[in-house]
Amino acid sequence: MSKRSRLRLIPSHLPLIRDKIVERQRKRLKRQHDATQYREALATAWDEADQMATAQLWWISRDMAKLAADTAAVGDYPKNRPPAASGVMIIDGGLPVDASPVGFKANINGFFWVVSGGETTVYPMTDDPETLEKTGAADAGLPVDLMIGSGALADAADANAALLHAWVDFAQAVWALSEEARICQAKPGEPSAVHPLPSRFDPEIRKVKMLVLRENLHRPGESADDDGRVRREYSHRFIVRGFWRDQAYGPNHSLRRRQWIPPFVKGPADKPLICKETVRIWRR
Repeated sequence: MSKRSRLRLIPSHLPLIRDKIVERQRKRLKRQHDATQYREALATAWDEADQMATAQLWWISRDMAKLAADTAAVGDYPKNRPPAASGVMIIDGGLPVDASPVGFKANINGFFWVVSGGETTVYPMTDDPETLEKTGAADAGLPVDLMIGSGALADAADANAALLHAWVDFAQAVWALSEEARICQAKPGEPSAVHPLPSRFDPEIRKVKMLVLRENLHRPGESADDDGRVRREYSHRFIVRGFWRDQAYGPNHSLRRRQWIPPFVKGPADKPLICKETVRIWRR
């Protein structure tokens, strides 16, 4: 595929992007298998390539990604199990990551996750032009590629471990929020009118799960239809973070259980979502 016919990083092209990455991974692994004595170690990589070929496909909207990143940063939320043994999660617009002190800086456009032995491992994906040139993805017409073996990751093992742990946290935050119908609207991908694919790909395109932040949730549990009761006018949208509380239940509400109240976004739907740092001041 020439650069002119380059795939686009849009939901409808995600099945083809995944398949092409898998194809290139298998070719790369075959070359390594033929040239190295560590063939047993490569078997794991082959298994992961096979899992990627059947991975779930997720597309995360920009606002949904902001909410998930904020939730992951707070850290106190339900750690849901991955929804599948493997998946590809693409973030609209990506997440800029600046870890310059450990030699790493790139735009993370998504992840490939795989579950093995009860542990979840994530492999970041990027649209960084230098990385795409190094991996050969640019010549293959791919808009994104796995960062494994690209030289883009820091050499320090502890730095890599910290970054990978942060990305696992982000993925878990997405999974937790995706279970909250009041927060997240999940819908299948649709063919692109601007960048169409042959109709034979339509069934694959509709397998993409798109997560979109539900707009205008001024209060938890209330819909956009309640906006008329909100009198204060906001210049932007902002995140009201999730929290835990002792939820009453049972006969006469006499029992209590720890319940996570998910975060929500407050403010008019037509205003930008701004994530601000919270500074807590303690005075005597």
